Amino acid sequence: MAIDLQVLAPEAIILAFVLITLFIYALGSKRSTTLMGWLALAGVVLAGAASLYYWGDTALTFQGMVAADGYGLFANLVFLLAAGLAILMGLEAVRRFDLPAEVFVLILIATLGMMLLGSAVNLVAVFLALEILSIALYVLTASERDEWRSLEAGMKYFILGGFASAFLLFGIAMIYGATGTFSLAGVAAQGASLSTLREAPLLAAGLVFLLIGFAFKVALVPFQMWTPDVYEGAPSLVTAFMSAGAKAAGFVALIRILETAFPYWRTEWGWALAVIAVLTMSWGNMAALGQRSVKRMLAYSSIAHAGYIVIGVAVAARTGYASVLFYLICYTLMNVGAFAVVMAMGRKGEPNEGLDDYTGLIRRKPGLALAMALFMLALAGIPLTAGFLAKLYVFSAAVVEGYAWLAAVAIVNAVISAYYYLRVAARMFFGEARADAAPVHVSAPLGFVVALTALATVFLGVYPTPLLEFIQAAIRPLVGF
Repeated sequence: MAIDLQVLAPEAIILAFVLITLFIYALGSKRSTTLMGWLALAGVVLAGAASLYYWGDTALTFQGMVAADGYGLFANLVFLLAAGLAILMGLEAVRRFDLPAEVFVLILIATLGMMLLGSAVNLVAVFLALEILSIALYVLTASERDEWRSLEAGMKYFILGGFASAFLLFGIAMIYGATGTFSLAGVAAQGASLSTLREAPLLAAGLVFLLIGFAFKVALVPFQMWTPDVYEGAPSLVTAFMSAGAKAAGFVALIRILETAFPYWRTEWGWALAVIAVLTMSWGNMAALGQRSVKRMLAYSSIAHAGYIVIGVAVAARTGYASVLFYLICYTLMNVGAFAVVMAMGRKGEPNEGLDDYTGLIRRKPGLALAMALFMLALAGIPLTAGFLAKLYVFSAAVVEGYAWLAAVAIVNAVISAYYYLRVAARMFFGEARADAAPVHVSAPLGFVVALTALATVFLGVYPTPLLEFIQAAIRPLVGF
């Protein structure tokens, strides 16, 4: 079999910059930390350029393990966007919170895992990519080494992530035992003659275990219990990167696996995911209502948004998958922006994550307050923001594909979520700041992240057409023309 290395060109660029940044760290001093950050960002930009360069070429595969098709290359851009924003946040985090310079290397390694996961067309490649991603995230979560919350979060994530990996591995083993192949296309060929789950109990059990493993990774009920503690304890830049990039990678891989390997059971897994969507968005929103910590509230919000996203996976078809990809882009922008504001509010030993810390922010830091209000409105799904159109497309896809009841439940949940999002905005605009409130400083890289995500959130809310056309082209390898 001929080996075409251009299939892995974006991934190879990221790997090369992992080695370069490690080399700089080994030979440099503390002053090399900033250089490492900018080198990591350069690697992300070059990998994005490579993904765009190969866009539109005939789909190629590397040894039947990963594919360089439009779907995988578009997913690369989502992951690289999250990584680039996290690296810019990291330029400030290593100074303000004394994070080690290795965070830049770990972000690149996690991004490499995401990119391989989004392109994997073999279950072995899926597992290896997921472990590359997960191990890097475990270390990133505990990277604030003199902060007990970070260390506790890292340990919890490691233990529960290990359980998720075990479920996934068991599922892969069962699928191989039932079909004799790890290839997604091979699994589809072997299962095409089956009409019901009862005809292949081992294959069905493998699919269930596979869904459980991914449900852990993207925080779907009832496998979401790790999320609030881990998101709250991890450094804010890690939480932003994890909640956007890792969630996107999980959903991108899940869509490819279900659509490529199990299209004949679309009705069965569609209804199962629909029920999970209801439980996930309802639990996330109800749990967020009573939170006093903005960071923990955003963690529960992340669970709720995973419920909205899985609606698109459940309804499947072109409309469903397109709505998922659009939602992932919008969610990355508005969620990373919100966590950038959270990071700007904190400093070493004083995370300043409570609602009271945001009271009267409009009089202390007007630009930051306006940006945070915009992100809260977008997450709530208020019109003229990217969050509104993201929800609209997902809910519309559910109606078009015969899941109107699911869209109705989602709309009710969106209304409920508006309370805790708007509560933050109300505190910032109408509350009186404490006399002892700490001054808020925003560095240039952090300010750029906030400004870029805010502008993009508004832009996609009023002019999404180019991105939607791009997404329609990206999903053709999965659903055809």
